[in-house]
Amino acid sequence: MACFEQALEIGCGFGNGIHLIREHFGAGRVTAVDIDPEMVAAAKGRWQRSPNGLKDVDFAIADATRLPFGDAQFDIVFNFAVFHHIPDWQMAIEEVARVLKPDGFFVVEDLYRAAICNPLSRRLFEHPQQNRFNHHELLAVLRQMGFLIVCERNAFNLAGMVLAQKTLRL
Repeated sequence: MACFEQALEIGCGFGNGIHLIREHFGAGRVTAVDIDPEMVAAAKGRWQRSPNGLKDVDFAIADATRLPFGDAQFDIVFNFAVFHHIPDWQMAIEEVARVLKPDGFFVVEDLYRAAICNPLSRRLFEHPQQNRFNHHELLAVLRQMGFLIVCERNAFNLAGMVLAQKTLRL
């Protein structure tokens, strides 16, 4: 039996995270979403050519702030450096809380304001510059949305990782 029956990856891009989710987290079924139809098509095409094909992998075009899934559908949700691209990242976290089952986990790995809002980054990459966050602001919003911070790491407030668990609100 899989460690996590239903996993969701938000912002799947080319589908690089799917293997990690399956191999290291033991996900039974992975649903991978991205707002960009070209990314979804590329990821799906890549996985169609893999040894197991599309077995236990679903793809969808979806906005992280309006996920097309029912409440409490997933055991674990992943954000691999995606939320810093989302203008209303707080709403995306609210959606994660909605689609996660009670006691489900949210794995966050992302870049922070200092990494994307400096002059060099602005010249090299296109990222939203308003309503960006740092490590402590991310933790505060996660707690506000009913998450327990299980583990967290902050790399010089440029990037960080968080493992959060959805708790029942009293």
